[in-house]
Amino acid sequence: MDHETFTTLVRQYTPNMYRLSYGMLRSGADAEDAVSEAVLKAWENLEKLKKPECFKAWIMQITANEARKIYRHTRKVSCMESMEEIAPVFADEYHELWDAVMKLDERYRAVIILYFYESLSLKEIGKALHIAEGTVKSRLSRGKRMLKEML
Repeated sequence: MDHETFTTLVRQYTPNMYRLSYGMLRSGADAEDAVSEAVLKAWENLEKLKKPECFKAWIMQITANEARKIYRHTRKVSCMESMEEIAPVFADEYHELWDAVMKLDERYRAVIILYFYESLSLKEIGKALHIAEGTVKSRLSRGKRMLKEML
């Protein structure tokens, strides 16, 4: 993959990467950091991408890994921030649904975002989050049930 193709794909998937990071971290600044680190890691490891058609799943996996690193680090620092101060990631007609998704526990939230917002397959989600496909199915089912109860 050449530099121009990489740049085009990164620009195309940056909103998806940001949405995933924000969903995991609940902080705009941390989400931006995760996306930046993911792009850098992807560029440095581009030769490891065996199938260019799998670029989205590959970069989303890197983004999830970077978001988890930042989450572990910030959890140790434990910065208190009011939920009212956090601006929404995007404005659309599903804002109420997004708010409900953001209230889910991180393990359910990540699976819901990757499946419904990013359209990744169960197998791709499992790979991105380093969990078994069966675990993805159960978290997706439980997450949907929780959302149904909230809404």
